[in-house]
Parts: sequence; C-alpha cells; structure tokens
Amino acid sequence: MNAARASRGPTPEGAVQYRAVASRGAGRRPSSRSGRRLAGLLRFVVFLLLIFVAVWAGVRVAHAGTVGSVYTGHEYIVSAGDTLWGIAAQEYGTDVDLRRAVYEIRAVNHLAESAVSPGERLTLPYLER
Repeated sequence: MNAARASRGPTPEGAVQYRAVASRGAGRRPSSRSGRRLAGLLRFVVFLLLIFVAVWAGVRVAHAGTVGSVYTGHEYIVSAGDTLWGIAAQEYGTDVDLRRAVYEIRAVNHLAESAVSPGERLTLPYLER
C-alpha cells in the first residue's frame, strides 16, 4: 500500500478519505538551490584566486636571481658637456634606437627639454635591445 493511502478511513457517506502526506524535501527552504549555486560560485572564485597567486609566485621565483636594476634602470650623474644624445649613445650603444632612448630618458625623468646640467641625477631606464 501507498504511504499516502495508509491513513484512509470510512467517512459518514461511506467514501474513502485520503490525507495528504508530506513528500520528501517539502519542508526545505526554497533558497537551498541558490545556496548550493552560491557555494559553487564561491569555490570557483577561490580556485581562480589560487591560480592567480600561483602564477604570480612563479613569475617572482623565476626572476628572483636577476639583477633588479636591469629592469628598473640605473642612475647616471651628468658631467660637464654631457647631452642626452651623448648619454644615450654611451649607455645603450648601437643596439638601441637613440631617438627612443632619448625619449625614454626624458619621460622617466620628467624633462621638458633635452638640456641637462652638470651634477643632475638621471635615471636611465631599461630598454630591450
């Protein structure tokens, strides 16, 4: 016999009466499905965060042995008679386009003109060859 039909009994008219029996999960909150979805989304975000941290750490470890000044540049103190073109030619050689080198030196040091004065400290940026 069915669980829903177990509670039948005679009625005054002789008809069979059925009482509704709660089915499985009927008492659950309707938000349980969205709660599972939110938990899955949270796990996915944590997974992406872990991937990002792993890649970032891998890049840091890969470049740990390199000299930092190669990537950030180095300082140059201007001597009498120096020009940006001369400094660029001396420091970067013929492997780099001198126009680009002078432009980068001006940009990094916030120079409005190409004129420099003796004793001035310039940061010479790293330029890929």
